[in-house]
Amino acid sequence: MPNSSTKAMILTGGSGTLGTELRHIGKDNDCMFISPTSSECNILVYRDVLRTLSKYKCDTVVHAAAATDVSGLEDDPVKAFEVNVIGTFNILKACIELDKNLVYISTDYVFDGSSGPYNTSDAINPLSVYAKSKASAELMVRAYDKSTIIRTSFFGREFPHKAAFTDQWSSKDYVDEIAPKIIKCLKSGQRGIFHIGSPRRTIYEIAKTRSPDVDKISRTIINHQVPEDTSLVLSDF
Repeated sequence: MPNSSTKAMILTGGSGTLGTELRHIGKDNDCMFISPTSSECNILVYRDVLRTLSKYKCDTVVHAAAATDVSGLEDDPVKAFEVNVIGTFNILKACIELDKNLVYISTDYVFDGSSGPYNTSDAINPLSVYAKSKASAELMVRAYDKSTIIRTSFFGREFPHKAAFTDQWSSKDYVDEIAPKIIKCLKSGQRGIFHIGSPRRTIYEIAKTRSPDVDKISRTIINHQVPEDTSLVLSDF
């Protein structure tokens, strides 16, 4: 049973990479994440969202559900905007109606990568379909007074590719490094925009920490928009 200091929050996207990690480590960090399944809470159906969020007494919703296949969404922009914009709007609308706090998990890709590292106050300029859909949703959420934006980026617990970019810089890290910092941010109860990640490195340098034999690759061979440097000036979590 959770102790009296445990903070309970509703979590969308609980079966995703970040959601799974948050649920896994939450109990050891005095956080309990209530994560409805997608069949229980289809974020594209507002009545499902409102019913599910009404069911739980938690005062905070962490919205981590998203379409995240950056290259695939270039060929399927409708999916990007349905899931990342309409889905987020439904969560936002329910939070407003139910007077709940909303924490939106955004991305460093809201920046174009031309002048990183980026502060939380820097102007966004997304390049890819994925980035534009996430930025659109972020702007909606930012209009709500009881909201928090967390910009971050992560791999799973292992590097998922055979090769890594030597000419792309990021504050990205593995999910087991990122999730504890997100929990600290959530427990702080602060509102506003926060940057969570690790110190600036190339994707190749990040990959090498867990995949020593990873090959080198240049981002210039990729036919969709890959920003050069989306590294972040990190918030203190």
